[in-house]
Amino acid sequence: PVISTTGGALPEVVGAAGILVPPRDSEALFKAILDLLNHPNKAKALGQAGYRRATTGFTWKETALKTVAAYNEVLSDYGRL
Repeated sequence: PVISTTGGALPEVVGAAGILVPPRDSEALFKAILDLLNHPNKAKALGQAGYRRATTGFTWKETALKTVAAYNEVLSDYGRL
């Protein structure tokens, strides 16, 4: 399972497949780690969700499709499509 901070773009990467804590909040990090240690089924489920997220949402094909969509959106906004 993943525990990440809410800083930057990390929440977009983690999505619902991990636990998010505020940056520089050691108490929140401690509680998140303890929560996963005390709830192994939750840890396993988050680990599996993270694996699925990484192998389906972050492929080269998915990246290419999102890049093309972003270019099309920008070009459309400027009346070029």
